[in-house]
Amino acid sequence: MIVVHEDKAPAINVPEPFRRTLKVLLSPAMHPELKALALGFTILPPGGESDTHAHVEGEMFFVLSGAGCIKARDAKAQLTPGTAVWSPAGESHQLINDGRDTLKILWVLCPPGREAAIIEKASQEEHARRQDCKG
Repeated sequence: MIVVHEDKAPAINVPEPFRRTLKVLLSPAMHPELKALALGFTILPPGGESDTHAHVEGEMFFVLSGAGCIKARDAKAQLTPGTAVWSPAGESHQLINDGRDTLKILWVLCPPGREAAIIEKASQEEHARRQDCKG
C-alpha cells in the first residue's frame, strides 16, 4: 500500500501567464512498484488557465472543487465538482477557471511519464531554497 497526503506531494507553481500549481501524489518516479499510472492534481486560481497542450499519455480528470471549463480541439465542456473527463493521448486540451473560486482538478496519466518532469523541477526548486537558506 502507498499512502501520500497532498501536503507532502512534490509541487511546482507555474508562473504567469498560465499560473497554476501542479502536485504529484503517486508516480513510478517516486514509487517504483507503481507501474501503470500517475496521480496528481492541478490548482487553478480564479481567472487562471493552463496552456493548450497535448501529451503522449492519455489523461483523466476529476473535478474536486470550483468551476471552470476544458477546451479540447473544437469542443468546450463545463467543469463542476464531480465531473470526469478523458482526454486521449495526443489530444490538445486547456483547463480554464472561469469561476469565482479556486478550481482543483485531480488527474491521472495513463501510462505515467510526464509527471516525472514536475517531480524533478520540484526537487530542483527545493534544493535551491535550501542553498539560499544556507547562504
